Amino acid sequence: MTDSWTRLQKLLFQFDEPTSRLYHVNVLSSLIFILIVIWLVGRQKNVSLSHLFKKWVLRRRYWWNRSTKQDYLIYLINAGLKSLLLVPLFEFSFQISQFVIRLLAPLNNGDVMNTPTSSGLILLFTLGVFAWDDFLRFFHHWLMHKFPFLWEFHKFHHSARVLTPVTLYRTHPVESAMAILRNSLSLGVSIGLFIFIFGSSFSVWTLLGINGFGFIFNLVGANLRHSHIPLSFGPLEWLLISPIQHQVHHSKNQEHYDKNFGVSLAVWDALFGTLVFSKSVGKLKFGINERYRSALWRHYLEPFATAFKKNK
Repeated sequence: MTDSWTRLQKLLFQFDEPTSRLYHVNVLSSLIFILIVIWLVGRQKNVSLSHLFKKWVLRRRYWWNRSTKQDYLIYLINAGLKSLLLVPLFEFSFQISQFVIRLLAPLNNGDVMNTPTSSGLILLFTLGVFAWDDFLRFFHHWLMHKFPFLWEFHKFHHSARVLTPVTLYRTHPVESAMAILRNSLSLGVSIGLFIFIFGSSFSVWTLLGINGFGFIFNLVGANLRHSHIPLSFGPLEWLLISPIQHQVHHSKNQEHYDKNFGVSLAVWDALFGTLVFSKSVGKLKFGINERYRSALWRHYLEPFATAFKKNK
């Protein structure tokens, strides 16, 4: 019971969790980017910074409306479900790492390679781990859209009509379970590969205990992906998915359907032909066009009935 309560506290109060986008450093960096965008827009439209800040950030209707109130409740419910039901899924990374080591060992006469490590190799391996994890996130997201059975669960996330950083946590428990298994696959393969190559405990370049590249991505406006702040990366959108590119992914406009699945890197969308740049985007409205009931219990239960009905 004590362990469950501790896990629940970590899931509820994420401002001190470096792995979370709601970590206070990430929130602070998002505010800085908001100020930069407001300053640029204010100069272009000759509007005061204070006026735009009140309109974009301090507006009560943005933080307290039907959609966001539902987000807050979902955040609380999902934290409880994860702490009580989904924790065992986190343990699969160890089994996967051992399988990878056993699979690769015959390539080196049944043993690990014991390659000497260096700062350059560690940095390169860290980048590889980041890219591998990012691809799995992209592919998982792509599958949730492309298979009708999975879409029934994923559209729970897309039903939000107003995007705030808390919308990230508007996910059906089935999708959350899949995400945990995906993370276990990502971490397990990375650990197994590292130990096979270097023959030591898993070690990558980290900042506050997480992948350094992932931490930097969270700093660069990751919280603004689920927001109305039009932060573009300009020419870098060939490489990195900007917040406004993810906002396009949530757009109700039919031309934006199934675009910009990526989390960090834009290369996967470019390869799959799903990349859209922010310069071609007009005014966005969020949500889904199909009829979708607003009662929260239906969000949780109806996907099962609908998904299995479509799968017959």
